[in-house]
Amino acid sequence: MKTDKKQIFPEKELIEYEKVTTMTAEEQAALRFWIAEGNSVHENASMGVDETGETLDFLEVYRMEEEIRQDLEKLSPTEKDKYIARLKGEYTVEILLEDIQALHFKLNAYERILKKHHLLDEAEKLMDDWKNQAVVLPEIDDNEELPFQGRRLS
Repeated sequence: MKTDKKQIFPEKELIEYEKVTTMTAEEQAALRFWIAEGNSVHENASMGVDETGETLDFLEVYRMEEEIRQDLEKLSPTEKDKYIARLKGEYTVEILLEDIQALHFKLNAYERILKKHHLLDEAEKLMDDWKNQAVVLPEIDDNEELPFQGRRLS
């Protein structure tokens, strides 16, 4: 079998990665298949990145996708649609109503807890104080270009 130069580095990388990363046999098999295809452990097919824009490792994305698959298996078709919509950041009226109901539940729970510990009056006073405080806007440097500068208003 011919050894591809592109393949040598990912295999060395895999050996090092396996030394320091705990994984199941299934995860290891998936990772090894990924490497055999000529990919790096530090790449992923979904082009997933973290909050700083750094590419996620294959195993991180694999684990997230497995969690999603397992979650979807437990759901009805309607619940699957909502779950996927939430992942995509799409909010239907039905999803928003569910969110409002969840927030309303939390609000009632917090209120009961504050009452139980005789803190409700203090909390309401603090909220009134905050409500009456002026909104502080961030300072803008005179030299800083604003997003709307240079645009024509019609």
